[in-house]
Amino acid sequence: MRLRHGTSLPAKPRILAGPIRPPAFARYCDVRHCEAAVDNARARERRASSREVKMTSRHARNAGSETTMFAHYGVEPRARTMALQEPQVTVRVREVGTGEPVLLLHGITLGAVHWAPLIARMSSLRCIALDMPGHGGTSSVDFDGMDLRLWHVAMLRSCLDGLGLRSAHIVGHSYGGMFGLWLALDGPERVRSLITIGTPSIAFGARPDAMFKMLALPWVGRSILTMPSPQPVYKSLLARSLGRPALDAAPPELVRASYLGTRSPGLARTISSYLREQFRGQRAQPQLHVLRDSELVNIQRPVLVLWGDRDTRYQPTAEGRTKAALIPGSRFEVVTGGHEPWLDDPTSALRSSRDSWPVPRRRRTHPEPIVGRYC
Repeated sequence: MRLRHGTSLPAKPRILAGPIRPPAFARYCDVRHCEAAVDNARARERRASSREVKMTSRHARNAGSETTMFAHYGVEPRARTMALQEPQVTVRVREVGTGEPVLLLHGITLGAVHWAPLIARMSSLRCIALDMPGHGGTSSVDFDGMDLRLWHVAMLRSCLDGLGLRSAHIVGHSYGGMFGLWLALDGPERVRSLITIGTPSIAFGARPDAMFKMLALPWVGRSILTMPSPQPVYKSLLARSLGRPALDAAPPELVRASYLGTRSPGLARTISSYLREQFRGQRAQPQLHVLRDSELVNIQRPVLVLWGDRDTRYQPTAEGRTKAALIPGSRFEVVTGGHEPWLDDPTSALRSSRDSWPVPRRRRTHPEPIVGRYC
């Protein structure tokens, strides 16, 4: 395009060197925003550090009380953790001895420390006590929407693999006994023999009381389980579950260790979600988790059921005897005590188990129960 004489091209837009500076007020707001972000980050770090210190302190107190409890019976277990891949959970185990392997599964809201009186009387065995999910040193699990039976059978298989065991004798208390029954059905090659002590949760069709139903309620259960509770109050609740004579016979370290164990950060979520799934399965048609008669008759492992004569809070003794009779070759023995009869009198419980299981001396087709054999 031609330009007239005396005209020139329009000037190019001026490009400023360096960043464009915002107005002073905007700069002030940005600085304040950055300072607030830094303060919030530091506050989060302090809270996280405080929680970590509290958790470390809590674990140290819990471990110390458990060590004291085991030492009361002259037991010094070796503790270690296993990181399982299927399912993904970190499990803490305690081992004592080097004999035949015995896997000990404690009851809900209790702990491996409860096995101390029995472990002290089974020195010829390799006793392996697990911390169940959410308890003690085992990581928490959110069971909402999970198949409880499938999950726990997979966990026990992985535990045995991590321990280098193809199979083991299983001794389970309360819901630990139910897990043992599930494994005897779904993985019989991993079970040498099984001893269930106390009502095996809902495996035989027990009807848990209102407290467990309340703990299963969303938010309500977690709030109750995390609510501060003085140790004397906790002891009265424990006595209601296990029986006052059992706690009177047990050393005070047991109550202390059990109480600190319930303070684990992940216990509330684990227990509440577990109970919620358990009751959901119990209401389903057909029922889940409760063993049908057709399943009980197919258990091919030797089973011994020990039932305390005062253990009637969750299920009548007669019902337990009827269900146990369906298991081929099983034995059902009523012993003195409550839901944890070995706390009332461990010697009596072990002697009763031995006397209730006559072992043939020739051509045994199954391993004999270890409690009967070594007590």
